[in-house]
Amino acid sequence: MDVQTKSRSTPSGPSSRSETRRSPAASFLVLLLVNAMWAFQFSGAKIVTERLGPISTALIPLALSTLLFAPFLRVGRKKGTGNRFTGRLLVGLLLIGTLGIVPAQLGLTWGVEHTLASNASVITLTIPVLTAVMASMLLQEKMTGLRWLSFGLAICGVLIVSEQDLRSADIFRSGYLAGNLLIFASCLGSAYNNTYSKKLLEVLSPLELLVASFLVSDIALAILMLIFERSAPARLASLGLSAWLSLLAIAVFSLSISMMLYFWVIERIDVMQASLSIYLLPFFGVLFSSLLLHEQITLQLLAGGALVFAATFLITVLEERQKRGPRRSERSPGPVTEGAAPNGD
Repeated sequence: MDVQTKSRSTPSGPSSRSETRRSPAASFLVLLLVNAMWAFQFSGAKIVTERLGPISTALIPLALSTLLFAPFLRVGRKKGTGNRFTGRLLVGLLLIGTLGIVPAQLGLTWGVEHTLASNASVITLTIPVLTAVMASMLLQEKMTGLRWLSFGLAICGVLIVSEQDLRSADIFRSGYLAGNLLIFASCLGSAYNNTYSKKLLEVLSPLELLVASFLVSDIALAILMLIFERSAPARLASLGLSAWLSLLAIAVFSLSISMMLYFWVIERIDVMQASLSIYLLPFFGVLFSSLLLHEQITLQLLAGGALVFAATFLITVLEERQKRGPRRSERSPGPVTEGAAPNGD
C-alpha cells in the first residue's frame, strides 16, 4: 500500500538527498545501540512472562510506552501543512499495528512458552533475510555486490556466535511445531514493521509513528487479553517491583527509544542496510548473559561478533561513502575553457 505524501514540501534535489544521507558513521553507531536495547527485551520479558500471560506481557510495555511518549507528540510533530491523516495513512497504521507489532511481540512471548529457547534463537536469525525480501518487494530496494558480501560475513559471524543454539535446537520435532510457528510469525511481524515503517515515515515523524502504531497495537492486544487472559488485571496487582522495573525498561528502551532511533536510521539509509545489523542481537544477547551471569566471554563470541560488526560497518559506512563519490562528481563543475562562448543564440 502506498501512503499519500502530498503535504510534504521538502526539496528533492541533490543537496536535500545528501543532507538526508549524511553521517553514515552515525547510522552505524546508532544501529549498535539499537540492537543492544533490543537484546535486553529477551531477558526482560522472560522475567515477566513467568508471572503474567504472554498477551499481557506483550501489552503492558506497549501501553506504558504509549502513555509515556504521547504527551510529547506536539513537540515531535513532523513539519508540514494540510491534513496528513488520510484514509490511506490510517489503513497503513492499522496494518503495521495488527500485522507488524502485534505478531512481533505476541508471537515471541507466546512462542517461547511452547518451544525451546535454542529453537527461538535459531528461528529469529531469519529476520534480516525476511526484512531484505520485504524491502525488495515493498520498497523496491536492491541487493548489491557489497550487500551480498556483508550478509555473507554477518551470517558466518552469527553462526559462530550461535553454535551452541544450533547444536541444541530441535526445530523439526512435532511437539515444538506450534511454538516454532509462533516464533516465525513474530519474525514476519518484525520484518513487516521494520520495512513498512519507512513508507509511513514519509508522512509521520518517528515519535508520531511510534505512538500511533503502538495505540493500534494496544487496542488489539487489550481485546485479546480480555478474551483469553481475564485474570491478568489481578496478576498485575500482585507484581513485584523488579517485574514492574523490567516492564518499564522494556517500554522505554527496547520498544520506544530503540524504535525511534531505528526510524531515524532508515530515514537516512535503506531498510536492507539497517536489517543486517539485527544479526548483532545474538552477540549482544550472549554478551549480556555473560556479564550478568558472570560467565566467561569466549574467543568464539568475540570472533563471531567481530564478523557481524565488520559486516554492519561495510553495509552502512562503506556503502554510503561509495554512494557519495558519484554524487560529488556529478555536482562538481567541469573545467572552464578560457574564452569559450556560451551555447545558445
